[in-house]
Amino acid sequence: MAPEIITLQLGSYANYVGAHFWNLQDEAIATGQQEDWSNMAASIDHEVFCSWSEDGKGRVSYAPRTVVLDFSGALGGVSFSPDAAEAVAACMAAGSWSGPVQVHSTRRAAKSSFRQQLEAAAEADEGDEAAAAAQQAALEAAALALHQEQQPKYWTDYLQVDLHPSTVLTLPGVWQGSSAWHGWGPAPDSSSSREAAEAAADRVRWWAEQCDRLQGLQVLADDLGGWGGVGRSIVQELREEYASQPLLYFSLQQQQQQQQQQQQQAAANTNSSSSSRRQLSQCMSVAEVTQLASLYVPLVAPASTAGSSSNFQAAALLAAAIDTATLPLRCNSAHAAAGAALGSTDLHSLCHLLAGPAANLAALSLQLPPGELPSSTPEAASQQDTSSSSGALLSLSGSSSSSYLLTDGVQLGPEQCLAESLTLRGARVSAASLACSSQAKAALDALLLQRQRDTIGHPCVSHSCISPMPVALPLSFPHWLGSAAATAAAPAASSGSSSSAAGVRVPLLSRPGMAAAAAPGALSRLTATASFEGMLAGLSSSMRRLVPSGQGRACLDEWGYSVGDTEELQERLLQLAQRYDSDKGL
Repeated sequence: MAPEIITLQLGSYANYVGAHFWNLQDEAIATGQQEDWSNMAASIDHEVFCSWSEDGKGRVSYAPRTVVLDFSGALGGVSFSPDAAEAVAACMAAGSWSGPVQVHSTRRAAKSSFRQQLEAAAEADEGDEAAAAAQQAALEAAALALHQEQQPKYWTDYLQVDLHPSTVLTLPGVWQGSSAWHGWGPAPDSSSSREAAEAAADRVRWWAEQCDRLQGLQVLADDLGGWGGVGRSIVQELREEYASQPLLYFSLQQQQQQQQQQQQQAAANTNSSSSSRRQLSQCMSVAEVTQLASLYVPLVAPASTAGSSSNFQAAALLAAAIDTATLPLRCNSAHAAAGAALGSTDLHSLCHLLAGPAANLAALSLQLPPGELPSSTPEAASQQDTSSSSGALLSLSGSSSSSYLLTDGVQLGPEQCLAESLTLRGARVSAASLACSSQAKAALDALLLQRQRDTIGHPCVSHSCISPMPVALPLSFPHWLGSAAATAAAPAASSGSSSSAAGVRVPLLSRPGMAAAAAPGALSRLTATASFEGMLAGLSSSMRRLVPSGQGRACLDEWGYSVGDTEELQERLLQLAQRYDSDKGL
């Protein structure tokens, strides 16, 4: 039995990311049952993030081991609790009230076409091949409609997995757009904050009681979108109860223009501008959460990313990065034809590696797909340079068009690297051929050795994980995936797979029977970097400038912080920056 991890999702944007993350897990489980995927999929232990159950027919199903918090009305047409009519009927049956009853309700939001087709597919007759083919075609058409919409209204519109109903919580009476739930969020001692923290902690305990060997907690938090104070309260309570367990915290930030649009109404009702609110929220998140989390990873989709203005598309990029960066936590020693996964680790070791050199902050980058592996012979290398379908070979420079630096305000240059965890999955030796684990390891080790030679005097402790398992992309994965992935996959893709022209971004859809060689690989780098010094110093400067202003003071009063509290947090930011100062020991 693999050591388990419990995930918390706090806020709407975190749930956009979480929906993509669980879709990726679900697709990996499903494709693992296909013949050409099964050998590679055996090296991934899905029980780390998911619980499983078996029905009377011996069929095994998996459910995300997660706790979800969101606003009222944020679940769209999907219900995780009895509706109003059922609740009224239950009250009447109880006989506690004999008077008249009036029910006032609004029309429930309609389920997306994609969700409807998913449910229809689950109920379809598996023995009728013609009906199954027609249902699959309808499902693919609904998925394409999601991509064309660019921005599904709710994260449940594209969620492919079933969540346990008792672990999905909405805040009663608190709706999306509430003026108090923007930026860092309402004061921790507000009634809604206390209720949310207590309910979330109870659900985590419920999951923990079912775990045989709990190895830690993973938090996806929209802490710049109103959930910062609540998230801090939840994490603080959990740290008291699970003090020995590591906690990996992903601070998920929307693009600034998106968040400013959402905060315009809130800013109009207060004395603070959306820009000041965002800057102070970033300061609060880093200063508060780094005191509680084992590792703090701030993430935002780059503004240059195609589709970054859409939560649906930007969240997919962040989810793919988190999925790959946490793959070492799910790898096992099972041997496959392409070789066993190498470099598996646990959450405690991962956090200890990256938090050890300075402070407990890490940056994340993703290459999707990475370049092909360099050839081992000069003759083949010369031919590879001219025939590589993606036009690039595997590199740590992050300069390719498929590379994304997902932590704002830092650099991942070799001179700044203090410690790093790299994950290379689904590496290729050519457009139509996946590499085995030993080939991928040799290529990555060679790159790390060359970097070490080029940066003598700047040691970086590196951990690497190699998995032959590529990224199994679900139908709902959006358009932003670059043409390099689709082009590389095209020669081996099944006849139903989509292709792309140069420079055109199209979805690469997973389908039943899709060849594993058609799926893209990925390279993630989770890095402790000395360039956090500049980011932290900038946050401290922003806080020093904004706190005395009327706009800043209005924000902090709303969030429940006194002048003394803010001085302590500003000092905390300065101390964190000094820990990355090369003149003081690094």
